[in-house]
Amino acid sequence: MSGTVAVELDVFSGRPNPTWTLAEPEATAYREKVGGLPGASSGQVANNLGYRGFVVRTGDEVVVVQRGVVRKTKGSTTEYASDPNRDLERWLLRSGRSSVEPEVLTSVEREIG
Repeated sequence: MSGTVAVELDVFSGRPNPTWTLAEPEATAYREKVGGLPGASSGQVANNLGYRGFVVRTGDEVVVVQRGVVRKTKGSTTEYASDPNRDLERWLLRSGRSSVEPEVLTSVEREIG
């Protein structure tokens, strides 16, 4: 499966969030990482102020990655997976290093732990 993988760091409320597109090798790695996550029966995605995770768009699928919860929505179907050590979150943040302001990067790194 190929296609554009667009990543948004959901962190701002009053200005546009940082966004970037994964190069094909990274896009392939992303798909493998998401596909390898253990399933979960449900999850809760918070809508707080400040860091709210990542929104990843691939074709008609939207994946939200936040605090160890991964919500995958495609059409009217929603599935959940677990990112227990937040490895996917850290990987996504690293993939956007050149697109995220240094102080925002540092703040999100602290938030993820």
